[in-house]
Amino acid sequence: MAKVWLRELTAENLKNLIIKLGGTLVGFGDVSVGLANELQHLSCAISIAIKHSPVEVIKTPKILAYSNQLIGVDKKLKLIQKTVVSILKSYGYKSLAIPPDSMRDDNRFIAKLYPLFPHKTAATCSGLGWVGKSGLLINEHYGPRLSWATVLTDAPLKVSDKPYLTSKCGNCKKCINICPVEAINDWKWVRGLIRPNLNYSLCREHLERNKQVLGKAICGLCIMVCPRGRDNIKEASTWQL
Repeated sequence: MAKVWLRELTAENLKNLIIKLGGTLVGFGDVSVGLANELQHLSCAISIAIKHSPVEVIKTPKILAYSNQLIGVDKKLKLIQKTVVSILKSYGYKSLAIPPDSMRDDNRFIAKLYPLFPHKTAATCSGLGWVGKSGLLINEHYGPRLSWATVLTDAPLKVSDKPYLTSKCGNCKKCINICPVEAINDWKWVRGLIRPNLNYSLCREHLERNKQVLGKAICGLCIMVCPRGRDNIKEASTWQL
């Protein structure tokens, strides 16, 4: 990876660079409220997202699934993170890259930080989206069809003054109705409210059953059916739900 430098470290310059490197959305948020003690010194979150490329909708006589496991997208996110970390280090600031969700099975130490800091916190504080009834991060333009990564830092970057504090899903229940195991509850996310919104045990069991048939632990129906952002992706016209 070639070294990339900025003449001046500002949120705007860093955002423009990340977009140039292939990022779709970039936001900066103050995540000091509720940040785990181990990470209190890194209160600025750089939230980075890349939109899903055309995704295969898998149909069998018994299974309908949206394959959102996009290895290429996650590799690009990790490369962008490395560049951002390198730039922050060159300016003398500390940083910590929280890798994409697909790296949850990674046995390295960094993977153990997921319980301490979810990407949803960075994205909501950065004004990039809210938490939907499905438990997924929902963006106004792309819906849940984004892959996320986060870089925490102590750099004094300008953060969003319009964080999301509550859900914008309203009365929509499409993800609830399509869930094959009824794992999703009808609730409204509010920042700071600790409340279970998804039966993870039911979800995991369904993913494992799909893996036995499809070879991959996928479902993604709550992503596929979300009306937010469907008009902005190519596959939308082919779905008949």
